[in-house]
Formats: sequence, C-alpha cells, structure tokens
Amino acid sequence: MLTRPKTVRWYILTLLIVFLLLLFSTRFDNASFRNQNDIKLESEIVPVNLSIDEPVIKQQDISYLTSKYDIAVTHAPLQWTEKDLTFFKSVAGETVFSQLAVIPEAHEKPDFSKMVASERLFKSLFMHFDRLIAQNTSMDPSVEHKETWDLYKRLETTLYPWIYPYWKNAFHIANQTSGQGIVMCVGNGQFKFAASSIRTIREVLHCDLPIEIFFIRENDLSQAKRYYLSSEFTNIRLMKLEDYVSTYYTRFGGWAMKPFAMLASTFTEIIMMDADVFFLQDPALLLDDPAYKKTGSLFFYDRTLFAGWEKGPDWLRSFLSTMSPLVPKTRWFKGTSSHEQESGVVVMNKKKSLLGLLSTCKLNGITERDEVVYKHIHGDKETFWIGHEIMQTPYSFIKSYGAVIGNMGRGGDDGDTSYVCGVQLHLDTSGLPLWLNGGLYRNKNKQPFEYLNFTHYAEGEDWQFETHCIKDTDKIYEIPNRLRSVALASIKIDIQREKDQQLIDQGTWKHKESKGHHF
Repeated sequence: MLTRPKTVRWYILTLLIVFLLLLFSTRFDNASFRNQNDIKLESEIVPVNLSIDEPVIKQQDISYLTSKYDIAVTHAPLQWTEKDLTFFKSVAGETVFSQLAVIPEAHEKPDFSKMVASERLFKSLFMHFDRLIAQNTSMDPSVEHKETWDLYKRLETTLYPWIYPYWKNAFHIANQTSGQGIVMCVGNGQFKFAASSIRTIREVLHCDLPIEIFFIRENDLSQAKRYYLSSEFTNIRLMKLEDYVSTYYTRFGGWAMKPFAMLASTFTEIIMMDADVFFLQDPALLLDDPAYKKTGSLFFYDRTLFAGWEKGPDWLRSFLSTMSPLVPKTRWFKGTSSHEQESGVVVMNKKKSLLGLLSTCKLNGITERDEVVYKHIHGDKETFWIGHEIMQTPYSFIKSYGAVIGNMGRGGDDGDTSYVCGVQLHLDTSGLPLWLNGGLYRNKNKQPFEYLNFTHYAEGEDWQFETHCIKDTDKIYEIPNRLRSVALASIKIDIQREKDQQLIDQGTWKHKESKGHHF
C-alpha cells in the first residue's frame, strides 16, 4: 500500500503541536503559575453553592489523620480566565485544542498524555462554569458564555461520550443525586453471593441503607432472581446499566461496569461493594469515616503480591507528568507489589469526587481498557486512584494492607498449620475485621464448596498465593466473638439461600410474607 511521504512541513507541524501540548500541559500543571492565595481569597469573598465541592487539601490540614490513613494531597486546580479563552481562539490555540478534542476510533490505541491534558483542561472549564452557574442559577452558559461553553462541550463530548443521552451534560450527574446508599453489580453468576450478603446486611448487621443493584443488560440477571431480590428485601432498587450509560463506547463486561454503576447511581454518597463481599461490621460506619469525609473518597489496599512489576509504574510515568506525593511511596510504584488497590469496596461522595470518578470511568471505557489500561493493571483495581490522580482529585487509603481471615492451615494444599489461611480480609482503622472478599467459602472456584471455619485472622505481606495463606506469624489474632457470630450467621443464611436458589432454578420458588430469618 502506498503512503504519502512525510514532508519537512509535516514534521514542523508535528513538532509545533508537541511543543504547544507541552506548553499547555505545563500551564495547567504548574501550581506556581498563578498566585494560589489570590484564588483562596476569591473563594472566600464570593461564597457560592457549588455543584461540585471538591476539597483542596494541604498537608497541615490532615496531620491528625496520617497515623491511620494515607492521603493523596493533590495540586489545587487552576481557575480558567479570559486569557485562556484568548489563547484558544488564536491559531496556535485552536491547533492545540483540535488535538485534544478528537475521539479516537474504536480499538485505536489512545494517547494518554493527550488524554491527561484534555481531562485537566476539562476540569478547569467545569469548575469555571460551576462557579458561574452557582452565582446565577438562571444563567444559560451556552448563550452568555458561548465561546467558552463551546470549548467545554467539545471536550466533554470527546472525553465522556457515554454520558449521552441520559444526561444533558456532566453537571446533571451531580445535580440528579441525593442521599446515601450501597451499590452492587450483580449478574446471574454473582447472585448466590449477593443474596446472602444483602441478607446479612439487613438481618444480622441491621443496616437499612438503601441498595441499588445494577445489571448490564436484560439477560444478565434473570427475572426470577430479580423478583427474589426485590421481594425478599426492603429498600432495594434494580437498575439496568444500559438504560443510563451508552454502551457504544463502553461494551461492558465484568469489572469495567463498576465505576459506571457508581456514576449512574441515584445516591450522592456511595458504598460500592462487590457481590462476594461480606461485611462483619455495619457498612454504614464507612460513611462517617473521617478521612472519607475529608477527601470524598476512601479506598482499601490490596494484598502484597508479585513483586518486581515494572510494566504498570513505567506506564504511569509515561503519561502522568505530575502526581501527588503519595504515589512514589506506594508498593506498586516501588515495585514491591503488582497490586495496590482492592476495589471490592469503594466509598465515594460524588459531590466531592465526581471528576475523579469520571476519569475512572474513562479508564474503563472499551478502547482505553482493551488497548492500554488492562494490559498494565489487573482489571479495574488501580483505575480508581489513577483516575483521581489524573484529575488531581484528593483520595485516601486506610493504612493496613490486605489481611487474611479463616483458620489455621491444615497442612498440604490447605497450607502450613502455623499459617492463617482463608480469604482476603480488610481491617478498620482499629485493626479489627471489617469486610472480607471472596465469599464465605474456603475457595469459591472449587467445588464442592467448603465453608470457612472462622477462627483466626492475620496481617502480613508474605503471602502464599497458591494456598491463600499469610506466612507471617507475628500478627495472628483470634476473631472476636461478636464478629465471629456475624460470620457464622452469614453461613446459616447462605445455606438457606442455596435451598431457595434450587427452587428458583426449578421455577418453583415463591415468596412468603411470613418467611424470615432471625439471628
């Protein structure tokens, strides 16, 4: 196939674009470009009711939290000015913008350096209009600030085309949410976990937070299973994700749907939990967590596994020119673990973290994840904190790494008798078991299923991956009786759920008003 030879003029134009992109990126990344004290004074002089209240955090503001949390102190966002509009109206500026506002073709490898520049520019424009609209709620930005609004819409359409047509623009996402709740993504395969987990939440932990259950398309969760969930539990809403997010640029399957479900949720404050997560304490406690309240997002660390992973950190360095001081301190960045975040539970306030969530969704789009992201990380896990880093949105981690809960090993394939073996556990800030990931079975992928014998839990970083045991023996604890009773009650619930599911599969299950489980 013949190709047109690259001329000197072509090379000069390419170099010009690269130079302008670098200049532009520096303009929006350099916190010293504009006097931050002036910005602070301006916000104090003009109190407004913003749609997005993303926190601006300084290190001295979080000293009381650092013993229990790792917190990403990101750069304060720069404010859009008329000088910026003047630049983008120039020939050079339009050249730069035209490169930023191009939707890549499906399965064409996207340029992540360009994407970061686009998203950070989008953030400045979003917050600019957020302030204007808050000061004058009757204002039509497409009329009164047409030129700047056109730039905003071009970027929004380029970056997040999947928000249409359900939302008119990104401002509607935050403005159409309220309250607190739990979000779960459930298909036919995850039903067995979700049904038991929800009953534990409702009847053992006595948590009455509303729950939204998302499935992708009509056939992903059968009508019989939907009826079971809606009739057995109160304050449950079933939602088909295709009704809220355009699938052309997403093509959901598995992990990728999770951040989009959070986006589509009607809740402002969300506890996103995997279907096979079981809480041992009331999940509502997370919504009162001090680091969550400060930053708007609370994450949990994964297990320490597979040291020497360089592909992910090298990829991050290739496109993220500025990052919070937390990133270089992570195991992932230092190469001591190929996993950093466990996304089985994610807590987020969309009023504070919408822009970070939008970027997380972007990383899970069909082209981004297939061509780049999932080749460098394991599924959706790292996309939450990387999305927040891209948008320079604060976030926090509870300091403890993934632990293990179960019992002492039984030798052989089950693990050494001096190790605690079981499933992954996550601790609260006091070091007590909070939630476990992987269901109630010793191995959810091996039949016949064997329930865990809940006796011990352990902390440590020396994992024996094949047996799911922690080899460290200096931090082994007996499970407190009140938490063990929750686990044992969950097993009783799951035994009954198995009987119910057999009837569901046979088409003979019927809801009984008097039916209940009491523990």
